[in-house]
Amino acid sequence: MDVRVEAFGICRIARDAALVVPSISDLKIMYVLKGTLHLCVDGNEPLVSPAGSIVLLPKNLARTLAGQGPVNRTYTAQDVIHMGIHNLMYIDAFTGDDYEVRVLCGRIQIGFANDFDAFDGLVRPISARPDNDLFVRSAFETMLDESRFRTAGSQTLANTLMKACLVELLRDDLDQLHQPGSSPSILLKPGVGRSVIAILSQPSAVHTVASLARAACMSRSAFAKAFVETTGTTPIEFVTRARLAKARDLIAATGRSIASIAMAVGFASRSHFSLRFRQRYGEDPSAYRKRTRQEAGPASCGDPAALAVDCPS
Repeated sequence: MDVRVEAFGICRIARDAALVVPSISDLKIMYVLKGTLHLCVDGNEPLVSPAGSIVLLPKNLARTLAGQGPVNRTYTAQDVIHMGIHNLMYIDAFTGDDYEVRVLCGRIQIGFANDFDAFDGLVRPISARPDNDLFVRSAFETMLDESRFRTAGSQTLANTLMKACLVELLRDDLDQLHQPGSSPSILLKPGVGRSVIAILSQPSAVHTVASLARAACMSRSAFAKAFVETTGTTPIEFVTRARLAKARDLIAATGRSIASIAMAVGFASRSHFSLRFRQRYGEDPSAYRKRTRQEAGPASCGDPAALAVDCPS
C-alpha cells in the first residue's frame, strides 16, 4: 500500500484539561510522546494510551483528548492553534507551562492509489504500544524533524518510516482485526488484495470477474462477494474507477489528447470515457485539465493557514 504523510502538529494537554477536536474527513495518526493520553472518539469506548502508544483515528469522527486528572477546563482545537518555529503547528490545551501530555499528530493517506483508501471502512480507533518502542519513537521523531526541516527526499523518507510504524501498529493489534469496523478488511483477505493490485498495476488490461477471481485464487462467486464486502464496490466498477483515476493523472500531467488517454486506460470511446469521468469527478475531462492548469502554482503544503485547518487532530 501507499502511505503518504501530509502534515504534523503537536498537541499539548494539561493534566486537568480536555481538548475537543471536531470531525475531519482525514485519517489521523497519533504518537504519544509524553504522559498518558485519555482519548474519547465518538461512538467508541474511551482509550487510555501511555507514552509510546500509536493510535490510528478513523475519519469523520469527533474526538476529545484529555490528561489523567478530572477535567476542570475544556479547550476547542480551533481556538488554541498557533504556529511555532519551523512552520510546526501547536494545539495547546494548557496555560503557562503546565502541560502533562504531549502528542505528535499527523494527517496521512493510506491506500493502493489516490482514489482507493484501504481504511475508509474504519470506524474504531486502532491503538497499541508496540514492543519495538525504541524504533517507533525514533521513527516518529525523525518524521517530525523531516517535516520541520524539509530537504530533498524528506517526503519519501517520512512516508517510508510511517509505513514501517503502521506495520508495527497492525502487527501488535492483529488479534483484534476480525472485529467489524476495527480493521482495513483488505488486510485480512489477501486474495482480494492480489486482485486489487492486479487492477491498479494494469488498469487498461482486460479484467473480468473470472480473471480477477483466478488472480485471487478464489471461486468466482466467493471472490465477487468478498470483493464487495472489502472494497464497497463490484470488481468491474473498481476497474472503471482505476481507469478513471489513471486517466485523471495523465490529463493533469501530460499534454496528450483526451481521446488518446481514454484509449490508453482502456475505454473504447471518448464519449463513454467523458461520461464516466463527469459522473465520477463532476466535470468534463477538458474542463478538468483547464482548471488544474489554471490552479497550478507554488506548492502550498507549508502554508500556515492550510495546516491550521488540518493539523488539530
